[in-house]
Amino acid sequence: MKEGQLDFFGDGEEGFLHRDLSGADLRGREFLGQTFSACDFSEALLGGCRFEDCVFEACNLSNPRIEKASFIDGRFQDCKLVGVNFYHCGQSIFDFHFEACRLWSCNFSELQMKRSRFLRCDIADSFFQNAFLAEADFSGSSFRSTLFHNSDLRKASFEGAHGYSIDPRSNRIEKAIFSVPDVLALVECFDIVIKEP
Repeated sequence: MKEGQLDFFGDGEEGFLHRDLSGADLRGREFLGQTFSACDFSEALLGGCRFEDCVFEACNLSNPRIEKASFIDGRFQDCKLVGVNFYHCGQSIFDFHFEACRLWSCNFSELQMKRSRFLRCDIADSFFQNAFLAEADFSGSSFRSTLFHNSDLRKASFEGAHGYSIDPRSNRIEKAIFSVPDVLALVECFDIVIKEP
């Protein structure tokens, strides 16, 4: 981060466009109804921040520190989120909307995210343990090495999604929506052989 960048936060009049906030100490700041476009928050210190009704567009959130931060009705479009441990936030209930985002090595464990949306996202090496994801929408997303364990996925949609590995013995999936042929991944844990006629 360059010297003088924090002066920008004094009035908030110019908008948050193409801001290099990598490594910035923004702890305890409050942002209401703001749009962040093409901003770099990598390694930023966001502890105790409050983001309410904020939109992040094409932003880089790689390894930010978010202890006790809150994201209320947050929307992320075309963003890169790496190493974000949302379970460190100062809240347990989220209404997330991710669209066309890269979610790599993120942790959503222990969170309540009913009806949250993860649309057309690339989700890799991430964790959804003990998560409440009823009616969540993962449509069109691709998964790699992502763990769902002891999570509530009732009525969630995985339509058009692929690469997921969900053990129906340790997750609730009643009335969830899946697409063929990817739905066959649900029986991988049973060590069976499926043959085409």
